[in-house]
Amino acid sequence: MFEKKMTEVLDVMRRRSVWLAWLLPGLVLPLLCSGCNSRPTHTPLDPFYKPSNIYLRGPTLDPAVKRLALLPMAPLLPTETFQAGVDSLQPVLRAELEKSKRFEVIVVTPDQLRRWTGQGAWKAEDQLPPDLFDRLQEETGCQAVLFNQLTRYQPYQPVAIGWKLTLILNKDHVIFWAADEVFDAGDQAVANAARAYESEHIATPSPLPDPNAILSSPSRFGQYTLHALLSTLPGR
Repeated sequence: MFEKKMTEVLDVMRRRSVWLAWLLPGLVLPLLCSGCNSRPTHTPLDPFYKPSNIYLRGPTLDPAVKRLALLPMAPLLPTETFQAGVDSLQPVLRAELEKSKRFEVIVVTPDQLRRWTGQGAWKAEDQLPPDLFDRLQEETGCQAVLFNQLTRYQPYQPVAIGWKLTLILNKDHVIFWAADEVFDAGDQAVANAARAYESEHIATPSPLPDPNAILSSPSRFGQYTLHALLSTLPGR
């Protein structure tokens, strides 16, 4: 009788072990795979910042405007912090303009501009030399000029960068496109848009990239800000 009871108990235990062996992989696999995608995703409810302080004279750019003179970046204030921002972000502006594929970009250096106009940098709202556009066209063959001013530069967290960009056509000296925006990484909508830009456009060698890295890097954050603004340039 005792042996029969033991046989029944062992039989039940064997059946349970088979059932668990079949069930456990189905429970463990989803748990393991839940950590496969380490990069956070945004829901449609997340706020995303879009530049709004944009002026556009027309819906399309004249096909004749093929070459752009990129003037030296002008800082808002002559401080060491702003100069560091200019040094860091001027090459980023050139790269983002070239990525936009709207123009052939001709970089005008401060020394060149000083020789041609007596001043190494100009802002669009300055009292410009009357022959500035003619001289730039003569020297560079450009059909348009981009004035660019760094209006805010906060390289520590929360990073903040401000731009004033003005595109003027040589033909009639009119403003065709302008942008005046400040991007503050402390704003949740700006932070979301910057993270989304990094995930789509900035390659990282790390298998587990930090989704907040762009919010602590002035150069990467600056890349996002310029991409956001130059995306509002008209097509042809």
